[in-house]
Amino acid sequence: MGGVDGIPPRKVVVDTFFISETEVTNQQYHEFIVATRHAAPPGWVGNNFPVGTAMQPVTNVSWYDANDFCAWYGAKIGATVRLPTEAEWMRAGQGDEHLMYPWGRTWQDNVAASKQTGGKIFPVKSFPAGRSPYGVYDLAGNVWEWTNDVELDAEGAPKTDEKGQTRRIIKGGSADEEPRTLSLAVRKAVPPTVTDPMLGFRYIIVPSSTPANDTRAAEASRQAAGTLALSPIR
Repeated sequence: MGGVDGIPPRKVVVDTFFISETEVTNQQYHEFIVATRHAAPPGWVGNNFPVGTAMQPVTNVSWYDANDFCAWYGAKIGATVRLPTEAEWMRAGQGDEHLMYPWGRTWQDNVAASKQTGGKIFPVKSFPAGRSPYGVYDLAGNVWEWTNDVELDAEGAPKTDEKGQTRRIIKGGSADEEPRTLSLAVRKAVPPTVTDPMLGFRYIIVPSSTPANDTRAAEASRQAAGTLALSPIR
């Protein structure tokens, strides 16, 4: 991974993990803010998301908001839940084939939410043909996704911007961008306080943190989140 901004590619060892099959939805985030009294994202009315958007990815959440959701959800299911690293995110998208897009090596029309499909955010699971080799939805397009990683300089040290902030890596592109931006290799680095109507997140569950085994962890997540399943990745 890597190979951008003058930084050479590097190999990263990725342990087994579960990744959420979809981006976290407005409905799931609503459950979190009701339970914790966390502030709702901009654009919501009180604790209520806009009508008709329950199954769309939650957006306008900062890196800190996403981590707060992960901490709450982890406590709820009794496991370690966190944002994926960039390497884990890439593994979920590329599989063993080092793909350019989750579905293959070349762009295909109508398999991801982009400018080509109208530039609007779609409900999760709207593009089943665009799933990754592990069955993960919307890793290209729909909304950008926070990762746990900081931007690094050429020496591998955290890089700060002109304001002294350590920026976080986001992946996946969004529905208002051209197909070329939706390659799995594309990344951006933004301050962790940023909120944007085209930026959301998904999470991973660390199998070794669960009291039993991987299957029970996945089942616990399905029961707790309702429509959200997990894809095991090794």
